[in-house]
Amino acid sequence: MTMQATGFDETKIFPLQKEDPNNRLYRMIDNIPLAVMTVDPVTYKIDYVNKTSKELVRSIEHLLPIKTDDLVGSSIDVFHENPERQRQILRDPANLPFNARISLGPELLDLKISAITADDGSFLGPMLTWAIVTQKVAAKEKIRQLAHYDTLTGLANRTTFNERLKERLNASDDGPGLLYIDLDGFKLVNDTRGHNIGDELLKCVAEKLRNLGEDEDITIGRLGGDEFAILVPYNDPARMEAFASRVIAELSSPRSIEYHRKIHISASIGIAYAPAHGTTGEELQKNADIALYAAKKAGKRCYRMFSEKMRIDMYERLRLQERLSSALRDNRNIFLYYQPIIDVKTGQTMGREALIRWYQPDRGWVSPTDFIPVAENSDLIDRLGEFVLTKACCDAADWDDGLPVAVNVSAAQLGRDTLTSMVRAALAKSGLSHDRLEIEVTETAVLNNEAGAIRDLLQIRDLGVRVALDDFGTGFSSLTHLLSFPFDKIKIDGSFVQDAVQRKKAAAIVGAIAGLGARLGVTTVAEGVETQDQLRLVVREGCKAIQGFHTGRPAPMANDAHVIAALTGKTPASIITDIKGPSSLHPH
Repeated sequence: MTMQATGFDETKIFPLQKEDPNNRLYRMIDNIPLAVMTVDPVTYKIDYVNKTSKELVRSIEHLLPIKTDDLVGSSIDVFHENPERQRQILRDPANLPFNARISLGPELLDLKISAITADDGSFLGPMLTWAIVTQKVAAKEKIRQLAHYDTLTGLANRTTFNERLKERLNASDDGPGLLYIDLDGFKLVNDTRGHNIGDELLKCVAEKLRNLGEDEDITIGRLGGDEFAILVPYNDPARMEAFASRVIAELSSPRSIEYHRKIHISASIGIAYAPAHGTTGEELQKNADIALYAAKKAGKRCYRMFSEKMRIDMYERLRLQERLSSALRDNRNIFLYYQPIIDVKTGQTMGREALIRWYQPDRGWVSPTDFIPVAENSDLIDRLGEFVLTKACCDAADWDDGLPVAVNVSAAQLGRDTLTSMVRAALAKSGLSHDRLEIEVTETAVLNNEAGAIRDLLQIRDLGVRVALDDFGTGFSSLTHLLSFPFDKIKIDGSFVQDAVQRKKAAAIVGAIAGLGARLGVTTVAEGVETQDQLRLVVREGCKAIQGFHTGRPAPMANDAHVIAALTGKTPASIITDIKGPSSLHPH
């Protein structure tokens, strides 16, 4: 079909069809969202700048010795601190393409230089495409920081620490050494003063660790919570132990965080080193963790070097934990023995304390000092505590004399808002009158989480249940505890009673506590009375009640005595007790 003449100028409708191809190309380049410049390879002067380049240059114009509008015709050297090197790259197409990142003040520029060639392949000149990537680089750095470093302390996180450990192990046959650190008392600070203060304390600890290691090639990491680790480039036991001592001394010093109030914590440390304690990161970390457990078990604020005996002990604990879990699940071979508490004035029994006993056919009676800590360091403590409370209440409900029963509570049960409901459930199931149940707590248990412990004890007392302070005199702030909570009874620790006959100071302590109890209107019970001389002394010193083997040995309920007799090969009548052990849920 032939088009008819219309009288219109078609160049006005389709101007690009008549435009020079080079002009069209420049117009396209001028409007693309990519910053482009071209440079004369002989004079090194900028001969073309597109609109996007001009917009970007205007944003950093204050960093350049030239205005944006004056770029064309100016030397490309204005962008470089070392122009000669850049000129070498620009004038020789053999160097191209070339990628670089250059700094311009606080800004970072990504630069790509390409060669523009003619149809015959001859070099016409370089073309520069570039972008300001400061924010992009900062964002990547932030992501890298989040991925590799702890956001609170700035220390290496677990992932990065593990990578450094692996690098060190691969780099040398000797070393490295590994210190696992756990903060003693941090949970109490975190719970009582709040997480903000806890976070400030963690940052303070991180700074102290940095300062300790600033002269050594070490890696410090925060593995999570209040757990830290230090990687040292040597495996000399004496040197590692000396460093661990410095860490403990530094972290144990008080610090002011909140309104200049002093905060006291300490640290426990487990040490392992390659190749003696492992050749992989996993082995070293596991063994350092085992050593840390040994340090905490030894009383905290100390370090322990890993040994094979620790590993054996750990496997024994795990085996014991599995057996205890099975025994609780099946309600098998776990019993309560009851020891009488005697009124010294009348000589009559005024109550009984429940003592837990566990029998294993292949090893006999397991000491509570062995299995209670295992329960406390696992999820078994609540199950064990529930068993003791429920059985003690149910047994006491069947007593013809209507006497109260005392049940010890573990430190691990306090401050978790679960104990009150457990007590309420045991009383409801047994039908025992609330005033016939007495909960015993140790000073150490209260000290570990004072605010949470006092809260739980107040709730229990509101139920009408009595509360006794056990092992009095062995804690760190005995009088403070008597002021902070209205205890119904004070039980004097047996260590004072057993020393009192031979040591006047111990006798004076027994008398002082008895006198204090009388002034406060609180019954004082002397524990651990095992001889007639001890009995006469505690009576003379003013104790109102006594408990111990001299006046009454622990014994099970009649129905349990038959089961125990079958297990042990004894007669029910002869079943009294086969071991001396602590009360239900705290080892003495």
